[in-house]
Amino acid sequence: MTNLHKPLLIKLLALTFFMFAFSFALIPLYNVFCKVTGLNGKMDERHPLTYTPRYKTANSDIPSRLVTVEFVVNLNQQLPFLFQAEHTALQVIPGELTISSYYVKNLTNKKIIIQAIPSISPGIVAKYLKKLECFCFGKQALKPGEEMRLPLRFWLEPEFPHDVHRMTLSYTLFDVTEL
Repeated sequence: MTNLHKPLLIKLLALTFFMFAFSFALIPLYNVFCKVTGLNGKMDERHPLTYTPRYKTANSDIPSRLVTVEFVVNLNQQLPFLFQAEHTALQVIPGELTISSYYVKNLTNKKIIIQAIPSISPGIVAKYLKKLECFCFGKQALKPGEEMRLPLRFWLEPEFPHDVHRMTLSYTLFDVTEL
């Protein structure tokens, strides 16, 4: 190796190492970015919450405002499951507890463990959605042919943005049996 190639080789090796290290740092950096900006609807699902009613209207028969929450389901294409939301959409009053559920059925002849990954759109409202109970908090094991009702209990914070009248709560199921 000549002296002319040695600096170039060192720069290329350093660049390769930097790109390799950066690829591993992308996921934590992306999660921090989403948490700070509220983009992509990423939520902290590690700790279930407790619900304390914090919002009352002057006349409890007339809600002050309604937010339409749409429920969308997605299946990983390789997952032979039936997955449906109990409601396609609900009218929700910020500050009030809302209860819904999802239906899932294992269409295979083997036990499969699934994990639901949530996503919220628009992402800016993710910080106002508080879940008390959600099947996305943990993994669900289903035996062959087993069906299950998966509960979802949540509320929207009273500070929910007044200019947002519709939001989408989406869940994607993944097979995590081998993990």
